[in-house]
Amino acid sequence: MPRATYDGLADAYDSFVDEFGPYYLVAKEALRRLLGPGHGDCLDLGCGGGHFTLVAAELGWTVTGIDASDDQLRLARQRLPAVEFIRGDAAKLPFADGSFDGAFSTFTHTDFDDFAGAVQEARRVLKPGAPFVYVGNHPCFIGPTQELLESGLPRLHPGYRRAGRWSAADAPGTTPGGWRARLGSFVHLPLAQFVNAFAGFTIEQFEELEDGREYPSTIAFRLRSP
Repeated sequence: MPRATYDGLADAYDSFVDEFGPYYLVAKEALRRLLGPGHGDCLDLGCGGGHFTLVAAELGWTVTGIDASDDQLRLARQRLPAVEFIRGDAAKLPFADGSFDGAFSTFTHTDFDDFAGAVQEARRVLKPGAPFVYVGNHPCFIGPTQELLESGLPRLHPGYRRAGRWSAADAPGTTPGGWRARLGSFVHLPLAQFVNAFAGFTIEQFEELEDGREYPSTIAFRLRSP
């Protein structure tokens, strides 16, 4: 596999997550609520440094995390030494059909070049009727064309329908000195393309999370595999 985007930046991202702990706490509580307690095998798709893997482990799941970044996996293994973490491509999972009793993914559609492919791979490796939870940035209000003002309201710029990877330097939604400026890029999916990535699942619960802002920053689904 080629060098992952987050390699060399894992420690910086870990510090960023800590700095914005209240924002991520809202997402963690959504994952806790929507995934719920479990005692089977659960896949964390794009696990990063393991911040959300910890939530699933606390719920009783036996979690396997997969990520493309060795650097992120280094931190995940330090955080959760008892959990199995695997380096791999989320769109080409190294697991047999029907391997998992549950799965989740958090804040990955802004990083995966093939988010739909990754979601469909998750569907393949889930057992029939298994839950899949997704929590991530709201495609309509957080992204390369949505500039967040000090008021907390988004200023919308042209380009919303342009799907795919954006250079942070070309994106008016990049916060100067922010995480995406440091990372250098992010992926944007318009809402319809984002929702259609979950084709084949049954949507059981959909939420625009309350985080104190007028417009929601975070979106969450609980889905069920066929």
